[in-house]
Amino acid sequence: MRPRRSSPLVFGVFGVLATTFTAVVLAAALAGGDEAAVPAGPGTAPTATQRAVPTPTERTEVEPPAFNPPRKLDLGALGESEIALAGGSPAADRRAARSAMAVDLRYMQRSQTGARLKRNPLYGTGMMRPTTCRAPRPSTQARDMLAFLNATTGCLDRAWAAKFSQARAVFQQPRRVFWSRPGRGPCGSYPASGAAAYYCPSNQGMYIGLSHLIQQTGRIDPASNHVPYLSVLAHEYGHHVQSMAGIGGAWWWEVSNKSKSAQNAHSRRSELQAQCFAGVFMRTVRVPLGVTAARWQAVLEMEYSRGDDQNGLGLRDHGNGQNFAGWLDHGWKYARPGYCNTWTAPASHVG
Repeated sequence: MRPRRSSPLVFGVFGVLATTFTAVVLAAALAGGDEAAVPAGPGTAPTATQRAVPTPTERTEVEPPAFNPPRKLDLGALGESEIALAGGSPAADRRAARSAMAVDLRYMQRSQTGARLKRNPLYGTGMMRPTTCRAPRPSTQARDMLAFLNATTGCLDRAWAAKFSQARAVFQQPRRVFWSRPGRGPCGSYPASGAAAYYCPSNQGMYIGLSHLIQQTGRIDPASNHVPYLSVLAHEYGHHVQSMAGIGGAWWWEVSNKSKSAQNAHSRRSELQAQCFAGVFMRTVRVPLGVTAARWQAVLEMEYSRGDDQNGLGLRDHGNGQNFAGWLDHGWKYARPGYCNTWTAPASHVG
């Protein structure tokens, strides 16, 4: 997602949280043809677009999209996994047998992309249960932010691994690149222009600058309000969830050779789904991590200010403010991945 510049908000000097961005370059693996059974992924070289955030003239009322409960999903046969049993001890054979039952949703044929997006097995896993999570409160010190991000990522690992287990799908933890010094990865150099955080699908890495993150959020004291930093992390993790579920590769496969308008439309659905996934998780840790009602409302107002209709740049790839805040709140309200199916939502809810 793209970062935005800081600006005063209703709840005080809240700054602008550097939102994330995702690579949109077709993976070289897709060159095998329309029916190539290879991992689908966007590839490398993400770009960041800076956004200015206007000052609200009055209190912003944020309403989530109004949806009825989704109908029961017909998951069907969404892929197969061919994993050979390991030789050796009976225990190893049992572990291999359990692994053989799991489906790696990143592998698909070109004709299966629609099923990955709209009827993903992850949607049928029900409510995410409250997550036991202990994390130290971050501060402006890099070591404290690192401890917070590592502890909270561990909670995200457990919560989403359980969902993938319910879906009988393969799950791998993301790579943590919580950096204090500039560097370079498969998706380019970091820090990228104005970006505090991003997800790189090439190596399944979450890139977050420890001090850079604080600078990009208007230097909000993490010790006083840690929820914005939790929101950034949960959103980036949402993109990893999409990657492991095959959603990240499927949406780009569908529009890689289409118009910029079509690509933007799918980009909006992807970003809003990551917002919703973030809300799902944050609801489950609201008690142990102290996500109070006031802090949550402040985050919603901040997310509203990041919408495509708020920055004045005329871009249409992340969703308007109402939807950008609304999908985060939607995930919080229902705590069900199935309610984050932006791929079947009306256009007005992903605009």
